[in-house]
Amino acid sequence: MKLTVTGRKLKITQGIEDHLNNKIEKTLKTMTKSADVHVALTVEKHRHFAEVTVKDKGFTVHSEAETEDLYAAMDQAVEKTEKQLKKHKERSTSLKIKQSSAEKNKHSI
Repeated sequence: MKLTVTGRKLKITQGIEDHLNNKIEKTLKTMTKSADVHVALTVEKHRHFAEVTVKDKGFTVHSEAETEDLYAAMDQAVEKTEKQLKKHKERSTSLKIKQSSAEKNKHSI
């Protein structure tokens, strides 16, 4: 998994990068090694924005979060991404099950 962190109007410190690495490794451990994860952090006045984009084989997941605390924004964006990835995994699993049962029905007729 390749992680890229970009800061807009913000300097990316080692602490921020370590926090993201830990959070994303725990959350996205089911992703393949070919997955690209891009995190964009932005500060405007007293608002902090975090955007997480995950690109993997055939799909892209994007989530955003806005709070007054940078770390809370990062955590929320990663959690939203995790939820979207779970939904994607459930959908693809259910489609595989439907397709395999349809193939079995064709062969039994």
